[in-house]
Amino acid sequence: MHTLLDKMRLKRTGNVDPGLNVLFLAAFPMVLWLFQNSVHNTVIAVLEVVLFGFALRLISTGHRLQLEYDQAEVAYRPRVPRKVLGCLLIGVMVMILAGMQFNALVFPLLLGLFAFGLAVAAFGVDPMCDKGLDNPEVLARLEAADYVELVNDTLIELSERVAVLGDAELTLKTDAARNMACRVVKAMSGSRQDLRRMNKPVDKFIEILSTEIGRLEENRGGENQNFARRRYIAKLKVLADSFEERARRSGVKSGRDAFDMEADMLLGRMPQENAA
Repeated sequence: MHTLLDKMRLKRTGNVDPGLNVLFLAAFPMVLWLFQNSVHNTVIAVLEVVLFGFALRLISTGHRLQLEYDQAEVAYRPRVPRKVLGCLLIGVMVMILAGMQFNALVFPLLLGLFAFGLAVAAFGVDPMCDKGLDNPEVLARLEAADYVELVNDTLIELSERVAVLGDAELTLKTDAARNMACRVVKAMSGSRQDLRRMNKPVDKFIEILSTEIGRLEENRGGENQNFARRRYIAKLKVLADSFEERARRSGVKSGRDAFDMEADMLLGRMPQENAA
């Protein structure tokens, strides 16, 4: 994944390319046609400037997309070959200009093809194939990252449901359980086998937590509110402890000792505690 600085640089490269902007000045002599009294020349001048500007914009955007493609581990080829289309428009522009100097079509066509070839040689072509989609390690890493993000988002939604109840203690305990679960899942994400082994416990953890939160919501402001609250606190503690213990046992079964698991979860906990 790109850092924020990389994304800003790529965006800036795509939107403002000094080299292409200078190249656009090459079309300036065509503007002189606007000062002639011929309507035909004026239309041709406007058309040529528009074609050239659009061609450079396509090439600039294609160059930005290629930078992103080159830096990404997994990437799809562009659906639209912008750099090739931009080069083709430059060839068309040259062909139109040459057509005003020659009566036959052969020479303008050859010059247009020559200009297209030079543009391709100068700017290159767009990526022609997908990248990284045949690498099992990369796909496994992306699959793990997506799963960790999905679990984190789901647990955040559950925490927000508790926060709406306005009980600070319940919110604090729920956030602590959520952070623990996220650390465990992240610690297990280094191995596809470990992560798949934890799929069912994670789903069960989320299912039970959601059910208990639903009971809190149903009894909010009712006679059984205090009982539901005590039940939730007790159930949450048992649920969190059993989930963490299950993760440790799962890690040991796959060849990772308890100290290794504890170190991973501790490292996941450190940024948050330092921020606090």
